[in-house]
Amino acid sequence: MAFFTAVKYPEKVGRLVMTSANIRRDAIPAEMLAQQAQVNAAAAEFMKDTPMYKLYQEVAPRPEDFPRLLDKLGESMAQDFDYTEEVRSLQVPTMIVAADADMAPPSHYVEMFKLLDGGLRDGGWMGEGRPKGGHALAILPGLTHYNMAHSPLFAAATLAFLDDQRS
Repeated sequence: MAFFTAVKYPEKVGRLVMTSANIRRDAIPAEMLAQQAQVNAAAAEFMKDTPMYKLYQEVAPRPEDFPRLLDKLGESMAQDFDYTEEVRSLQVPTMIVAADADMAPPSHYVEMFKLLDGGLRDGGWMGEGRPKGGHALAILPGLTHYNMAHSPLFAAATLAFLDDQRS
């Protein structure tokens, strides 16, 4: 939601952190797309030992609706998408954050960074070659799409970016 808000109402967003956010469906490996195709109500019983199910049971106003959630997630994940132009249009300092073993390969997040003028040249002794607009990229080592939010590396990188007042 923060991404779409930053695209549509940049004046409302000071800085944006996009975490594990694929901007094209084709960035997701075929084996992951095959797994996503199996997400539906029929999978509810098999997911009872997952952190997702346990959290849903703790916070959902209607825990019995978990199969319904899976149907909606499956339908959503089956839709094609491409937000390349929206990323290119971002006008707020944006940090792309991904795990080195994320859902999409690190190259996808580097591609996103390039859309923001990043990774195209040497940064320079004084940072003069950094991307215009204050954008940044963090590929966090030893993490996955599923455990990154619990990592002190994620917290440190995110807070450092949000606290940076240079742009």
